[in-house]
Parts: sequence; structure tokens; C-alpha cells
Amino acid sequence: MKLKVDDYQIKIPDFKIESTQEIKIGSYQDYTIQSEACDIIQFALESSNNSNNVFIVGPSGSGRRSMTNKIVERIALTKKIPQDLIYVFNFEDERKPKLLKLPASQAKNFKSELQAIIDSSIQVLNKTMNTEEYQNRLSSLEKEYNNQREKLWSDLRKEAQNLGFILEASEKGIISVPIYNGKRLSAQEFEALPDEIKEYFRQNSEKLMQLIERTMSKITELDKEYWEEVQNLRRYWASFSLTKLFESIERKYIKYSDVFEYLQKLKEDMASHLLQLTSDNQNLIRLLKEKRYNVNILVDNSYLQGAPVIIEDNPTYSNLVGKIEYYSQMGFLQTDFTMIKAGSFHKANGGYLILEAEKILRKPYSWEVLKRVLSEKEVKIENVQSAEGYSSVETLDPEPLSTNVQVILIGEDWIYNLIRAYDSEFEKLFPIKSQFDYESELVEENLNRFLAFISNTVEENDLSHLTKDAVNELIKYACRINESNKKFSLKLGDLKNIIIDAYHFSRKNPESYYISAKDIKDTISFKEKMHSFYKNKVFNAIEEKKIDIKVDGSEVGQINGLTVLNTGDFSFGHPVKITAKSYRSSSEKIINIHRDIDLSGKIYKKSSLIIENYFKHKFSSFILSGFGVSLNFEQVYSIIEGDSATVAETLALMSSIANIPLKQNVAITGSMNQNGEVLPVGGIIEKIEGFYESCKKLGFTGYQGVIIPSRNIDNIVLKDEINEDIKNEKFHIWAIEHIDEAVELMTNYKAGKPNEHGEYEEGTFYYYVCENLKKLAKEEENKKNKEEKENN
Repeated sequence: MKLKVDDYQIKIPDFKIESTQEIKIGSYQDYTIQSEACDIIQFALESSNNSNNVFIVGPSGSGRRSMTNKIVERIALTKKIPQDLIYVFNFEDERKPKLLKLPASQAKNFKSELQAIIDSSIQVLNKTMNTEEYQNRLSSLEKEYNNQREKLWSDLRKEAQNLGFILEASEKGIISVPIYNGKRLSAQEFEALPDEIKEYFRQNSEKLMQLIERTMSKITELDKEYWEEVQNLRRYWASFSLTKLFESIERKYIKYSDVFEYLQKLKEDMASHLLQLTSDNQNLIRLLKEKRYNVNILVDNSYLQGAPVIIEDNPTYSNLVGKIEYYSQMGFLQTDFTMIKAGSFHKANGGYLILEAEKILRKPYSWEVLKRVLSEKEVKIENVQSAEGYSSVETLDPEPLSTNVQVILIGEDWIYNLIRAYDSEFEKLFPIKSQFDYESELVEENLNRFLAFISNTVEENDLSHLTKDAVNELIKYACRINESNKKFSLKLGDLKNIIIDAYHFSRKNPESYYISAKDIKDTISFKEKMHSFYKNKVFNAIEEKKIDIKVDGSEVGQINGLTVLNTGDFSFGHPVKITAKSYRSSSEKIINIHRDIDLSGKIYKKSSLIIENYFKHKFSSFILSGFGVSLNFEQVYSIIEGDSATVAETLALMSSIANIPLKQNVAITGSMNQNGEVLPVGGIIEKIEGFYESCKKLGFTGYQGVIIPSRNIDNIVLKDEINEDIKNEKFHIWAIEHIDEAVELMTNYKAGKPNEHGEYEEGTFYYYVCENLKKLAKEEENKKNKEEKENN
């Protein structure tokens, strides 16, 4: 069937506006074409089950991220603001900082209030230490202590005299000196004494040592009691002074039991450190304030208007669960609770955390820690070195946070399928899947939402609005990149960029108030030129005959196939010469050069076997003995993949056997099954335009065109230039459903239908295929007979 432009023209529903300025945006639902995917996201986030973590699947540029952000942010505004999080010193175990929760926006106030109270407390404690009453109490304790201590020493000295000794203090401690007849004895004098006297002193010396030990024990106990009383006195006076200062903040936070308990212990600790806090050592006081009595605000939610929405673009281990930093002191790494930093899970607690799946898979340990937090519903701040057991630096063990976070992962289909296949916990942790489509039906409802998307893009980026014709051009482009004249692409990121770039083209005309259809066309043309370096090289080579392509005349066993070359950021089609050569052979075989030298992929190898099976089945009655055919893609030196040349190769094969030429002014693309039915292929736009460009380079004849599968008609979206030439009969497109139609279009012969005996009508294409197969068989038989006679 020969196609007219109307057969594949895009049917855009009429919209009653002159520009997108007339479009009014109410809410995100007005401009979301991905309604089903968005409904699933909304259901998951609005449910009371915070384990409904969501995996959003869809191609990049489909609006999956921007739309997700809008939905999540809208729902977050309906939720309450979560508590602030702070870490404070643990007075029972400084290695395990305490995590406290405060009402939203209260952390800063709490810290400033507490710091003010501590500063005031230090001043008050200094005054307390200098009050007359306190000093009198302290003097009284000291006097009583000194009296008791002196009495113990006095009693000891008396006991020593009764035993014949006097006691003296020395650098080595207390020494005892014997007295005899009222005289101190030296060592020589002592040795000169009679033995019975010396024995007397020795016995008494032992008794004296026991007395000294008992007395020293009493003095030690007395010292201990004294210092305890002094400490109790200091604590009492400090506590008495601090009670009034802490009264207001305790009353304010009494309903937060953990905060109130912390304030009580803080007050007790300050009382215990009275001497340090009232000393002249300002560095010591500063350290106490910064490293012991400080408040580390982990999460401050004062800026929120609802639940937090955290988008983590760099999901490293520490960015997810936080980290403990260190500082160097005297050549050693030190840390404390003020060095604890929050991760995204802390910031998102009570709300939502949005992550890109591919990024988190590329970061070491991130996927495992994400699963751990979701499974345990608890986030523990721990550096990865400590978690993995290869850190020798002393660290902290902060109190973990019980989490209440819904995680939204965003990724493409292959990532979703990869994780699902290799991680058994995945579906349990992410039970909700929201699939973003890559295309949408070109119907009025979707078109209205697309118009709203355009208007929203204009408003968000402060652009000029689009005219009606400009919108039509943008829709055509959306259909073109989707390779469909009935559905338009939902690569909203790409379409957004076209609008933004078209605005800059429109600025070249200072009198232009809107973005016009020409601006859209110029933008699309510019982007194509930007990526057309290799395309121009290929078509220049065709024009210069360096790539051997014929676009007129006819040739036996030669046909123009169509292929698509992808350069990474751009793809284009161009023709490729396919040739077939038949010959007599001792056995039936079809040699496919690319397949047989392993210069092809699996799909292509499958298609080559389909060709063989189709041919042998169709002409099995006429293949009496051996024949051979070779197939080749000329000037192709890379690996061939795909089955879109199946029809072309089959035609070249049969043309070679039938010795009937094929038209070179017509190129063909199409897959085929074993029944000869033509199947659709990809890249249909690039292939049609690739042959058109070749004809343009080599010269139009008015008879050139492309044969495509009928099932690809919906995929045709061509440039205006080509559509005009098709209207003017300068270029043509034919659509076929069976290879027989291709035979008749590519030759001047009827394909032919077999009769009840399986024979084809004389003069048809298949008749000549059969006749030449019989001829080849006869020649092979004659050859064998001749060889047998010569051998005999």
C-alpha cells in the first residue's frame, strides 16, 4: 500500500486557546499526565503505614523526580512538624552521649537559655564561695578537722613517750627515736646498751609501729570524712544557689522527662565541679562549658512548615546515617559529643527521604546501611570504619534514634529489576512500586494536562508563553522522539529544555511577545545540527561514492537495506548495500558471511535461520540437490545486530537465484516470521529519513522511496520537508504485510501463488526461483554423472 501523508499525519485535538497564557494552573493534578503513577505515590504517602516505602520506576526525563517532589512536598505540608534533636553530655558514661527530643524550633531556644543559665551560674557560684556564711561554715569544718587531727597526733606522741620513744617527721615519713635516761640515743649509743634494755626497746618499737599504723588509718579516715563534708557543703551551697537559677528552665521542660532528667544531672554535675568552675583557670572553665555543658543541635526543624522532605543527592554512608568527626590534640585524635553530625535519616525523621537508586548502589556500604535502618527502624551514628571493624581510634557510641521515615527510591526499570533479582529483602522493604510511563495517548484529557505542563514550565522559569502553533510544533516533536503519531513522549525534561531554548531564540526578535512555532523549529534544528557531525560525514561519503549506494536502476541479488547508527547522544539512519550470490553446490547451504565469521549478534543469527527455514520450506519441492547462496552486508565492518533486514536479505537471496533484478531506487526495512509475514522494526523515522537524505545527495528521480512494515505506520513522524516531497510525489513510502508484496514492489513481476501441485504460474517471480533451483540441481546432477563416467 502506497502511503499518503494523511495516512500517518498526527491528529492533534483542537484546543480553544491562542496561547498558553490562557491556561490556569490549580494544583499539581492539573499538569500531571502520569496520573496512575502519582495516585500510587499519594496512596503510599497518605497511608498510616510508614513502612510503605516507594520505588518509583521510569525513564530519566519522564518527570518522575520533579513530580514526586511536588507530591511529597504537598503531602508533607499536611503533616505535623517533627521534634528537634539534640545530643548532650552523658554524665554517667561520656562515651555514650544522650539524645534528647524537643518540640520543633525549641532546640535553639533551649541551647541559648541553658548557656545563659550556665554563665549566670558561674557568676553566682563565685559569689557563693566568697559569702561570709559559706566561709564561716568552711572554717568551722576546717577547725574541727584540725582539732581532731591534732588530738590523734598528740595521743600518739604520748603513747610513744610511754614506750620510750619520741616521734619526728622526715622526708621518709615518721621516724621513732629511742630515749634513755632522758637522752636521745644515736645508733652507736643504742648498740652499746645492755641486751635486756635493747630487747625492751625492740618490743616497745613493735608496739609503737602498731600504734602508728592505727593512728594513720584514723587520720586517713578523718581526711576522707573531712573532704566529703567539704564537698557536701560545697554541693549544698552550689545546689542551693543553682536551684533558683534552673527553676524557670526546669518548669518549662518538666513535661519532657528526658530533658528534665538531664537538667537535674547537669545541675548536680556543676555543683560537683564547683572548684573548677570558680577557679582562675579560664581555659578550664571554657572547656567545661564547650565540652561538658554544651548542647549539640543535631536537627533544627524551625524552618519547616510541615514534615521534612529531604532530597539526598550524594547518598554516602555518612550522609545517610551521620558521622563522628575528630580533632587533633597533642598528636592524638580526640572527639566528643559536640562533634556528632546528623545524616539524612535524622533530618528526614517524621517525614520523607528521596534517593536515586543508581547513586546509592554506586556508594560503598550505602545500600546495606539503608536496608539496616529500614529493617530496624533505628539509625545509629557510627563511622563506617568503626562499623566495619577496621578503626583503632577511640570513638563514641551515641544513643540511636528510633526512626519514622518513608523512603522514596527513584530509578529506571533495569535498576529495579536488578535489585529485585539479587536482594531477597527488597520487596519487603519497598512494597510499593509506582511506574512512570514513557508515552501518553494523544487525547484531549492528556493534551489539556500537557498544555498545563507547558504553562507551568513557562511560569516557573519566567519565560514567554507559547502560541497555539508553537504548542502544535512541540507536540509533533514529542511524538517524533517517541516514534509515534498517536502517542507523545513523556520525557518532560527534554521537552522543558526545548521550551527554555526556544525562549532564547524568541529573544532574537525584540518585537516577539510569545514563543512561536518558528522558535520551536529553530531550536529542534539547532539541537540536531549540534549532534550531526558523524551524520554529515556518512552522507558526505555517500555523495562522494566512498560508501557504495545506488538509488536508481536495478540489480540482481542486490538491495538497499536500512540501518540506524547510534553515536551515543544522537542516532540517524542510512542505507546499506546487501548482496547475495547464488551458485551450484554439492549440498544445500546459505552462507551468511557476517554470521559465519561471528560478526553478528544473537538476534541477527536468529533472523538468518528464519530466512533459511522460510526459503527451504517454501521451495522444498524444487530443491532437488545442492545449491549455495552467500549473503553479505557490503562495507560493514562492525557487529550487526537486529532482525530489521530479514525481508531485504530474503529478497536479495531469491533475486540472485531467480536472476531477476531488484529496484535500487527503493530501500526496504522489516522483520519477518517463518510464514513470510512482515513484522515491525525500530528506528523507522531515522531509516526513512536516512534513505531520503541519500537520494537528496545522489539526486532525486521522482521514483524513490522506502518500503516499511504496515505495523510501523503509527511510528512515522517525518520532517516537513519530506512530507512536502511525499505530497508532491517526489518521494514515496509503501507499507506491506507480507513479503509477497515486497517482491512485487521491488520487481516488475507478480509474486505468484502455488497451484494444487505446488507449482507457480509461469512468468511469476517464484516461478523463476523454482526454475533456476531445478536448473542448478540439473547442472549439479550432470556434473556428478560426468565425474562418475570419468572415474569409471
